[in-house]
Amino acid sequence: MATGGNRICSVVACIGDTMDTCGRRFPSYQENTTGIFEELSITAIMPTPQRVQELDADDSVFYPVSLDVAINPLKPEQYTYEKALSADGLKTHFSFKLNGLTRNLYSFAVWGRVFADDGKEATPPLSSGDNSLFMRVPALCLLILSIFLTL
Repeated sequence: MATGGNRICSVVACIGDTMDTCGRRFPSYQENTTGIFEELSITAIMPTPQRVQELDADDSVFYPVSLDVAINPLKPEQYTYEKALSADGLKTHFSFKLNGLTRNLYSFAVWGRVFADDGKEATPPLSSGDNSLFMRVPALCLLILSIFLTL
């Protein structure tokens, strides 16, 4: 998904079966309401960041982002984040994966920013009638997480 200069691929917890319940918390603590992940991996394939000499900085940047239900990031020993260049050097693979069984996961994502795209028009909000692949992929990620949450 892309909005202006932002790029994100994420799995976000939902408290119900519809998109409007995603990214929300239960009004009060409820035992055993989160999914248990034995394995979870996100790979984002992006154009390789290029160095902008005048700024002495890259033109894009990508980070792992995670939250548990206490709104704390995962501990470094709980995940692996790696980046690797493609054989031709034109693409970079950013890989973010859990290192073992994880409970109480609220969000898990690779988030980045392409600075040249800042200020461009934002992606329109999701609508129930939009059948584009662009919108279905994030929805599918959320649906999968929702299924795990109901198990």
